[in-house]
Amino acid sequence: MLSVIRSGHWGRLTGTQAATFEATFSAAHGACYGVATPSGTIAIKLALLASGIPAGAEVIVPPYTFIATLGAVIECNGIPVFADIHSDSYCLDPARVSEAVTEKTHAIIAVHLGGMPADMEALRAIADAHGLVLIEDASHAHGAVHKGRSVGSWGDFACFSFQATKNLTGGEGGIALTSDETRYLKLRGHSDWGRLPASWDGDPILGGNYRMTELQAALLNAQWTRFPEQCAQRDKNGRYLDHLLAQVPGIRPLPREALGCDVNGYHLYVFRYDEDTWGIPRATFIRAMNAEGIPVQPGYSTPMYDWPLFTGRHFGPFAASTSLASQETSRAQCPVMERVSRHEGCWIKQGALLAESADMEQIAEAAQKVWDHKQKLAA
Repeated sequence: MLSVIRSGHWGRLTGTQAATFEATFSAAHGACYGVATPSGTIAIKLALLASGIPAGAEVIVPPYTFIATLGAVIECNGIPVFADIHSDSYCLDPARVSEAVTEKTHAIIAVHLGGMPADMEALRAIADAHGLVLIEDASHAHGAVHKGRSVGSWGDFACFSFQATKNLTGGEGGIALTSDETRYLKLRGHSDWGRLPASWDGDPILGGNYRMTELQAALLNAQWTRFPEQCAQRDKNGRYLDHLLAQVPGIRPLPREALGCDVNGYHLYVFRYDEDTWGIPRATFIRAMNAEGIPVQPGYSTPMYDWPLFTGRHFGPFAASTSLASQETSRAQCPVMERVSRHEGCWIKQGALLAESADMEQIAEAAQKVWDHKQKLAA
């Protein structure tokens, strides 16, 4: 950071830190090219723009995600189309994606929720069969591996976030990856006011200024030196916590091996809470775990289609999304989402997985203690 400040080269156009980070991060995730951006949201937006999304095109998204996934679609004047999540992964269910494809569908955005990879093999097959663009929203999934391939290498584009809470952070920041040279040049053009190499002979690009600063990139380059060790520690502790919590009645870890997850990025440790088995609401369980010092949270407890932004169609000038499906339709099409968001989903933030294995045992011991005293909680 100090070397960048002293150099006077604080922007990407004259510095070297952003270019170094782009090369390092893209190679580590199995992609040929990377374009560093001010945020992960902008990375998704640039991927959509570089894909040639037309106004009013549909983009299939999960309802169990942060607003950024959908916001990028809306800001490209596209229409988010909700497809339900899978009960084992909390990521897009390929069967529901297939049902959601129409003649207006342009792209699929697969969110690797919490760091658990979506079923990219199946989603890749659907995208190829229908001529769709496949975008990975890997904001939670730095370092994740699915069926022997790094997350970031499955989609036509992959987008990561380096916001302050992420496993690799520059305070803010993002990156869009691709292995296709033409797509890369379009990404670069959209991020830098349409400026392209002299050899470019494609259509002119109306770009903007979406460049990462050299200071952000310097921080990320420094943090990258310890990231592989941290990633391995999270994955190890996540596996151990899976084993421990599986022994507590009514707690079901996500079945990572059955889903082809070789490495979970674990931005969040996600598990399933069975209200019927426990006989007490999720909120009561979470309060009890919090009282034991375990920072369990309910995850995304309101489906995206129930947010006031969508119910009130508050999309500003981006008029295409006013044709978004109704709440009632979305609820009917997303029964797994309804159960997960309102009753079942729980998570613990990634920092807990950087602790020692004994701390994982304390989490499981707390869950068992709450189970043993659940009758008092139900009173």
